[in-house]
Order: sequence, then C-alpha cells, then structure tokens
Amino acid sequence: MTTTAVQPVGLRPQSLTEIAFDRIRDAIVNRTLQPGTRISESMLSEMLQTSKTPVREALLRLCHVGLVEPTTRGLRVIMPNRDLIRDAYELRSGLEGSAARTAAARADTAQRQAIVSAAKNSLDSARSQDAAGFGQWDTSFHSVVAQSTGNRLLAKAVDESLVLAFTLRSRDVLTLDDSVHCGQQHVDIAKAIKAGDAEAAARGMHDHIAQVMATVLAAADR
Repeated sequence: MTTTAVQPVGLRPQSLTEIAFDRIRDAIVNRTLQPGTRISESMLSEMLQTSKTPVREALLRLCHVGLVEPTTRGLRVIMPNRDLIRDAYELRSGLEGSAARTAAARADTAQRQAIVSAAKNSLDSARSQDAAGFGQWDTSFHSVVAQSTGNRLLAKAVDESLVLAFTLRSRDVLTLDDSVHCGQQHVDIAKAIKAGDAEAAARGMHDHIAQVMATVLAAADR
C-alpha cells in the first residue's frame, strides 16, 4: 500500500510575531547575531525592518525557549555552552518519550498515518542525500508526534525544546550524522505508534534522542 505524503509541519501562514521569531533565530544560527551580542527591541526592529510589537513578542518567546538571556544590562544572545546542549537533549528525551507514549495511546487514524508518512519521508530524503529535505521532515516528524498527543501543553513544550536543541546544534556544533539511521529510527517509532504499542514507542524515541545527543556532544568535545 502506498503511503500518502503529508506536508511538513509549519507551512501554515505565519503571524508577524512568528516571522520575527524565525528571522531572529536564523540570525542567531548564522551568527549575524554573534553569541553574547546585546540586543534590544529597537535594534532588532531596525534590523528586521518591522515594528516593535512583533519583535517584543518574539523576544519573550526567545527568552522562554532559552536562546536569549537577561543580563544586568538588558538582553543578550546565549553563549555556546556544552551543558546547555546536553540539558536541551535530555529535556527532549523526557518530553518526547512521553509524547510518543501518549500518541500511541490517543492518536486517531489520520494522525497515525501522518506520523508514518513523515517518518517515511525523512528516511526517503536521507537515502537520496537530500539534507534540507531530511531536516524539514525530521522536524515535522517530531512535531506531528507531539501534536498527536491531544495535549497542547506537551506539544508546545516539545516544539520549544526542538527549537532550542536544533538552534544550538546548528550554531555551535559541526556534526556528520547518519541521517539514514535516524530516518530508520523514525520509521520504527512510527510503526510502534501506529500499532498502539506505547512502551515500544516511548523506548524507541528515548533511544533515538539519546543517540543523537551522544553524537552531538562527542562533536562538541572535539
């Protein structure tokens, strides 16, 4: 049976705040905003050519996620920190293990199919050496699992932990992943969720994130 493709999560129209958040996050990743850079609403509004309101709201979320931190002199971009990277992946492991377990118990048929499709597309992208496609479907897979829990607080926490982990990794660590192996793990987790095997899904997600964390931390130590 052919698996019907779904669109990666995140293609809905964005608000001005979401656009500002993504553009500031991109500036952090590509180091247009260097680690430790002091930032303000007015400075970022000028840089982005937008009003202060969406920038203010984006900064609140960036602080909550952990990419911007308060100092005695205002806000600054988070500095490289191996322990923070470890903490981000450990947080992901706990949150996403719970999400996989809950999705296996609660997801409806359409949601289970969307999870299977995102996993398959991540593996197909990895096998075709489409790094950008893999990255998009990787994020989509983890997000759609969280969204399929029926728990909005858990889904929001997972998405924020993904943003932190992926941003720190992209900015501060050069890793060469076995994306085919990651894609295959996605497929195995998706199969467990589709089958309603909550413990296998949780265990698979925990092992998957633990392996990625070990790869990232090893690269950070080099």
